Amino acid sequence: MLRNFFRKRKRQEPKVELEEVNFVEIESWLENKVKKFAEKEKKVFLLIQEKITIFTSDINEKTKILEAIDIKSKKVEERAKTIVKQSLDKYLNFIKIFTKELTDIDKQNLNHFIKGANQIFSDFDKRSYIFYQRTNYLIGDELLAVKQEINNLSIYFTDLFNENKKITDSLNLISSIKSKLTQLNETSQILDEINSEIESLDKITTKNKERKETLSHKIEKIKITKDYFENIEREEEIKQMEKQLLDNISKLKSLIDFKKLTNAFHSDENKMKTIRNYRENFHKSFDENRGDDILNLISKAELNNSAISNEIKQINERRKKIYENKKLIEKDEVKELLEEIEKIKSELEYIAIEKVKEGKKKEKIEENKEEMWESITPDITELGGTISR
Repeated sequence: MLRNFFRKRKRQEPKVELEEVNFVEIESWLENKVKKFAEKEKKVFLLIQEKITIFTSDINEKTKILEAIDIKSKKVEERAKTIVKQSLDKYLNFIKIFTKELTDIDKQNLNHFIKGANQIFSDFDKRSYIFYQRTNYLIGDELLAVKQEINNLSIYFTDLFNENKKITDSLNLISSIKSKLTQLNETSQILDEINSEIESLDKITTKNKERKETLSHKIEKIKITKDYFENIEREEEIKQMEKQLLDNISKLKSLIDFKKLTNAFHSDENKMKTIRNYRENFHKSFDENRGDDILNLISKAELNNSAISNEIKQINERRKKIYENKKLIEKDEVKELLEEIEKIKSELEYIAIEKVKEGKKKEKIEENKEEMWESITPDITELGGTISR
């Protein structure tokens, strides 16, 4: 019974001159190939239909002969006659199913037909085998004639499909090439997107570099102006005054007798807390309260003296001068521009990293694309073409 239509060795195909195909024309070239093979496929299906029609007529005649056999007249026990009659009926029924399935099978695609026909023959063989063997107990030549008819059809199909194997192979190959071409088109689109992204990153890089250069020139111009120098001098003066202020505050701390303050207010927890804060971190406490609370305690404890008063006076004067000078300080445009330049540098570093990533991605995809082309080339050659890129 039919198991595989392609058992014979592939025939040696005659060498043909390869047709040069431009890669942009591959799809249309393949469509033309499909049309040619489709025409050949139609011719094969005409032969198939003709053969099935003849087979149906012949098998019907032979099954009628089987149906007409008088099993009752056989000289065997009744039980054997019953088994053979039931088996024959089953076998004839499977032949009807087999014939109908062959008639109804889709005859548009040869590859599908081969798979379907293989399944039909296989199913018939499995279903009918036991009933054929039982029927064969009493019926010989007539049953063999039916079996031979089916075997002959199987042999015919096997030979026909082997002779036309190139059609199915070529159509399968074309389908495979089309799938690869779809992947290639998708890959090309991805590469276009990557190239567009790299181009965009290049434009941003150029724009940022130009902006950075503009800012640098602007900074250089600002640095040679009188206002800039005056601002720098004020800032330096403020730094000196702030340093002197710290010295004054440190000196004030050294003038305060914390032991006497503690003895004066040892029974008042709130005042003791203030004393401890100043003793442990004088500068911080002094800045937070401008020293008012500790000076108030010094006054209450009658520990004030001319040295402390003089130091406090200097501290207040310096504070006032620092405050007045800070009001004269203008916005540091150079500092703002430098901060902007730093942001641009960070962005340029980020863009450089992104470009490397996109470049590696592009390189990998281009390698895959080339591998796909290399896999398509022999397929096109097998169909009789050679790619010119």
